Amino acid sequence: MGWEWLFKYSLRTFVYGDLVFAGLGAVWWLAAGLLLALGIAFARRLARWSLARRMTIHGLQFAAAALVLVLIAAPALEIMRLAAGVNTVAVLLDTSASMALPAANGGETRLAAAKRLLGDAIETAAGNVDVALFGFDNGLRRLPADAAGAVDAVDADGSNTRLLDALTDLAAHHDQSALAAVVVLTDGADNSASDVDLEALAAAAVPVHPVAIGPARIDGDVELRTLTVPRLAAPNTQVRARLAIHHASGGEVQVRVRDGEAVLAAETIELDPATPIVHKDIAFPSGTAGLKEIAVELVASHDDPLPANNSRTRLLEVAESRYRVLYVEGEPRWEFKFIRRAVAEDDAIDLLTWLRTTPRKSYRQGVAHADELRNGFPATREALYSYQLLILGSLPASALDETQHRWLEAFVAERGGSVLALAGRQALTAGGWDVKPLAQALPVALERSADEAPAYASGEYAAEPTPAGLALGFTHLGGVAGDGLPRWQTLPKLADLQRLGALKPGATVLLQARGGSGGGNGGERGLAPLLVTQPYGFGSSAVLATASTWRWRMRTLPDDDRHSLFWRQLIRHLAAAAQPQRRVAVAARGTALDMRVTLKDARFQPIVGANVTARVTAASGETFETSLEGVGADGVFGRTIAAEQDGIYRVDMAARLPDQLGPVQTTTTMARIGSANVESFDAALNESLLRRIAEATGGRLWRPDDLAGLAEAIAYSGAGIRERQRLPLWDMPFLFLLLVLLKCVEWSLRRYWGGI
Repeated sequence: MGWEWLFKYSLRTFVYGDLVFAGLGAVWWLAAGLLLALGIAFARRLARWSLARRMTIHGLQFAAAALVLVLIAAPALEIMRLAAGVNTVAVLLDTSASMALPAANGGETRLAAAKRLLGDAIETAAGNVDVALFGFDNGLRRLPADAAGAVDAVDADGSNTRLLDALTDLAAHHDQSALAAVVVLTDGADNSASDVDLEALAAAAVPVHPVAIGPARIDGDVELRTLTVPRLAAPNTQVRARLAIHHASGGEVQVRVRDGEAVLAAETIELDPATPIVHKDIAFPSGTAGLKEIAVELVASHDDPLPANNSRTRLLEVAESRYRVLYVEGEPRWEFKFIRRAVAEDDAIDLLTWLRTTPRKSYRQGVAHADELRNGFPATREALYSYQLLILGSLPASALDETQHRWLEAFVAERGGSVLALAGRQALTAGGWDVKPLAQALPVALERSADEAPAYASGEYAAEPTPAGLALGFTHLGGVAGDGLPRWQTLPKLADLQRLGALKPGATVLLQARGGSGGGNGGERGLAPLLVTQPYGFGSSAVLATASTWRWRMRTLPDDDRHSLFWRQLIRHLAAAAQPQRRVAVAARGTALDMRVTLKDARFQPIVGANVTARVTAASGETFETSLEGVGADGVFGRTIAAEQDGIYRVDMAARLPDQLGPVQTTTTMARIGSANVESFDAALNESLLRRIAEATGGRLWRPDDLAGLAEAIAYSGAGIRERQRLPLWDMPFLFLLLVLLKCVEWSLRRYWGGI
């Protein structure tokens, strides 16, 4: 038996309505009813019954009398609902390309399901209010008044879905009669790269009722959800691509990295069905200089129902970048000599060295003029900040004054540079660095041992990368990317190891040493940290706990390049992580180009008041200029411009600084606008976004097979022009059935107990 048959109105009507009594003015009816109830209650014929039986009969009589009084009082519901003929319900139909996908795993398309719902349920739910039909994909558009004909002509061919923009635009600019509610037939996709501003949407005070169309998961689908590739790389180096793979059913998949038709790297991975998102790093060679469009694609071992989301492309600019590196060494040793030899083969590294040969003599190499490094250390903070990487050898802390020690810590924390501390007889704790500011930046605690065992001791140790180290391109000593471990296993053993203190919370062990007496702070016996890094402030620091990597050169064949490859890649990796004095970023956000530039002076303080301009060259060759304004923090300038044409955009940024600072050179960067098959990515139902929209606006998320309450949700919504209505309740079948039931129960009990 249905609810509305018993109670006349739906449950939602009772939720939104207020109970009132229209007949309470007839006081004599109440008095008569009360006297009647008292007369029945104290009938003498029940005096011979027990108290329990009398109370049961009296309760039934009182309930029946009260029900009669309720009927006499004429109960009714007062409710505010939409006025007929003066309100509009907007129905938005998603016409983006993702709506051409199946509504379920097989069967009709999502657009076909939406058209069917529009004809069968949505217009019926709107009731006696007007329906304004809209379509949306890249933008919002009004469909003709002839809804049936308009819907038949709609195709799912939009290249983007701008759901939030369409809703905001509708709420702000709809010029018809009062907008009472919005119904959206969609799969929840929104790939416009807009920020999710639900507060602005909620401020319109119009409830949005999304109808969720599409499957929550696509069986068998393997998708390259995200792809991150560095914007800039040096020639002939290893580049790391970071990707996130979303899958529905597990299985085996091959990852390929391509530059045009050339395959740069390939790796097969197993997808765990219990882990729907798998993060993976894959290294590939950068190759020669030039602008390259790197493609990463997934090849599944099974039939993929949506192969269009298996690949993504990114721009990679391969260009020569010169790194200024300062190496300060406190004593002549083999490590110093062979590091210089390894780096000398790399034209991208400017290595300046200062070596103290005796307590009163030093030797400088690579300096640009006679005064550079005259005292063994940069004389000013600006001179120190001109380097990207500082290497500290076996140098006691007493070689520097207190001001220079503060500069060193600030070099990492404020300038954003990198520091590499090497092991040695006068390095780290043995050199007194544990009481200096730089100790705060290092990835390990510099602790003095309670026993008398030396922190730096000889032994035989094999070096090997950790899983975290293998994920970084610089640990691959040639060969096929991703297969770096075999070339490590045949390296000659190291001859010494620095015992390190406890790892700090942000530290990462990239290389470990196996052998010797073990110890250290490694968890497995015979393992100790060898190369440890951590971020600190704006920069990073590293500790290499050995001074005998020269063995990798001296104890191998003349054509073995692993030693030089290791040092060149390590230095490039650390130096490239340093913050540049000017940082330019250009990103594609839908059909817009977002430009940002950060400017700092020689002391790496933000520059305020610069005049920054950008010359933008579109894919068609059209060129125009625009100025960038200060945004957010000091020293940051930016602007977002429309970019309607798909293709590669070139941006040349230049800044004219305040007169006392001089001009900044022009910086060029590039970005791609537009992406093929963007609607194929994240193609499953985005229920979370639709639910957030409904909750923020006071609407409700609906399923295509359960739209029974949509009409009342629209009728009783808080928006639009409403009128007060009084709905009588006295003739509800439930009340009369209850009255009959009460009297039947009383009669049955009297008969059973012998009191009739």
